[in-house]
Amino acid sequence: MSRSFAPALALLLLPLALVAAACGDATKKVALDQWVDGLCKAVADYDKAAEAAGEAFIDADLADTKAAKAAFAESLARQRDAQKAFRSAFADLGQPDIDGGKQVVDAFKTQFDENTKRTDDVEKRVAAIPDRADFLTEFLKIADDIGQPDFRPKLEAVAKDHPKVNDLIAAIEADRPCARTLFTIDAAAEPESEAWVSGICTALGTWVQALTDGADRLDRDVARAVTVAEVERILVDFFEEALTDTRALKRSIGQLNPPPIKDGQAIHQVFVTASDELVAAMERLTREARSVSFTSVAQAQLESDRLITLIDRLFSDAAATFDELQQYDPEGLDELFQTLPECQF
Repeated sequence: MSRSFAPALALLLLPLALVAAACGDATKKVALDQWVDGLCKAVADYDKAAEAAGEAFIDADLADTKAAKAAFAESLARQRDAQKAFRSAFADLGQPDIDGGKQVVDAFKTQFDENTKRTDDVEKRVAAIPDRADFLTEFLKIADDIGQPDFRPKLEAVAKDHPKVNDLIAAIEADRPCARTLFTIDAAAEPESEAWVSGICTALGTWVQALTDGADRLDRDVARAVTVAEVERILVDFFEEALTDTRALKRSIGQLNPPPIKDGQAIHQVFVTASDELVAAMERLTREARSVSFTSVAQAQLESDRLITLIDRLFSDAAATFDELQQYDPEGLDELFQTLPECQF
């Protein structure tokens, strides 16, 4: 299963689901920053365990509905174990030592109860998918139906009567991975992520357009050439310009700041590596174009066509490099690639 479906899996398993009201010492008061640090550490531990729990489903053959349902059930069972550990950690936190601290804990417990009911419903609905139905279609329908739990409004409601709770919300938001889990913030809502995707698409779009325009000019100029020397010059000029454009692509990608998500650095590195490989390939083609010699214009035109075909292969090679992205969780980057105008080329 592609990692691009990981958000749907997370949606169905629900980050805080099944974490029912815990029995720990909720009357213990803890300094606000210490309480949030403890909360976010528990969330980070939970996220790791939940990701591991989802592997069985992520690797499932979705074409086999019966097997996919079994894989989902296995992942959900492992998810429950991760949630028990989170429940225990949350119980040990006590309550933040601020006006409204008890109400904050109560808000968490209310959300936990709601998520428990939602997850139980999801479990039943996934199990009820007919074995002959298309699993992914039915699975995503369920995801659309249940939506995502929205916990932030509950804390904001508490903050209306207890303004110090706004400090707690801000402290959670300062830990972006923690906030993404608790408040279900999508990477698409992050300006830094949008800037990165926009930069990638602008760089790639500019490069592709430059190569396309250059290839069109090459075809026209070669068709009008009357001497071998003219074709050789036209061909070398084209590849030297293409090499310059490809190096500009590499610089543009290298100057971008990675998106602020868990796998952001690794995802960015895939694009950096791809641009390095494209430059190396274009350098080889440019050297070849400089070294070729022809005995006739007709032969030169055929060789020009062959070299242009090799450029087409660069796009296939780049696509193969980008296949490495499947191992990472895009956390909304895929939606940005699909929706930003500069990515539609």
